Amino acid sequence: MVRFVSIDIGNDAIKGFLGNLENRIYIPNVIAQANDREIVEMEKNPLNALHVEITSSALKNKNGSFTVGKLASKYPNNDELTPDQDKADSDQPIVMLLTTLAYDAVNHFPEEDGIIEATYYLSSGLPLDETKKGKAKYFRKKLKTAQHEVKFLKTPSLEGKVVHIKFEQILVNTEGFAAFVDLTTNRDGSIKNEELIGKTILINDIGGLSTDSAIITAESEVDNEYSNGIKRGVSTYFDNIIRKVYTKHKYTIKSRRTLVEIITNNDPEEQYHIWVDGNRVSIKEIIDEELYVLAKEEYKLIKDMWRNVPDIRLSYQIGGGSLILKPYLSKINQTDKNYPLRFVSEDDSIWMIARAYFKILLMYLQSKGVSIEAAATKV
Repeated sequence: MVRFVSIDIGNDAIKGFLGNLENRIYIPNVIAQANDREIVEMEKNPLNALHVEITSSALKNKNGSFTVGKLASKYPNNDELTPDQDKADSDQPIVMLLTTLAYDAVNHFPEEDGIIEATYYLSSGLPLDETKKGKAKYFRKKLKTAQHEVKFLKTPSLEGKVVHIKFEQILVNTEGFAAFVDLTTNRDGSIKNEELIGKTILINDIGGLSTDSAIITAESEVDNEYSNGIKRGVSTYFDNIIRKVYTKHKYTIKSRRTLVEIITNNDPEEQYHIWVDGNRVSIKEIIDEELYVLAKEEYKLIKDMWRNVPDIRLSYQIGGGSLILKPYLSKINQTDKNYPLRFVSEDDSIWMIARAYFKILLMYLQSKGVSIEAAATKV
């Protein structure tokens, strides 16, 4: 049997659809090397306590033991991606991807002789600047030709399970164009938002480490000349905030994910606040200062795009960074060019790219005459 999945390896988190568009998974993109861990009481939810050993020829070191996601964010020595790293070259996206698939596999593939053999059709993607450098083919080959084994270590209910992962097919898409696919197609592939078809639009995907600025032409193609990606996103500014908060309050925000939760918390008692020695302390001034600087950089990029391609009709701001920067970008725009900027919903800002990858996978299978139902049950 085979599983069909789409995985958006975001700089902030893995967002994926597993098997269909109803079953989704979200894991913060944080890892920490950990051969063992001390436990007083095992966590209840496996997703909150992912601890794995991964052996894969796609990794530079071939083998390593890691905590992943929420558990890793609690470790002081955790690793989050940095702007100088390309997704196609880094080990961390591979660790995140394989852990996600192994977690899915234990629930959907049979175990024989202590081993779970899992086969996947994967639809994923890379940022615009990496695809322009021709890294999609390299990334696909690295994943498809390698041998992958994930062993769960001290993970609740999964400890000791071993998963072998192989890929029947891998689609490596471009993140910016994928967003256009999601904006203009329904789940069944039919057209929606017809007013976007036949017009030049800018899709500004603001991520953790990069911003993809994809210009989609009236012919529904990526403008190869003027579409661009820059190594600038919210993560560097998050790191500045974390550093300034420590300098001022001697309080350590353990990860970017923790900071995002502080910024986006729906509880006004918690939003923009930390608790120092049991006392509630506002860090909004530090947050505003840093994010306003980034918003000005992002707005300059939007202006450059409109200057280069004057017939852009409107610009969509997507990605987790757009959610964080919306109030700052909107304020700058109101006092400047007043461009027709559109922002998607909070849910779409997180899930749009992963959902697009799944739609593209469905279109690919349809073009090959492959039925998901038939392939999923084929042995």
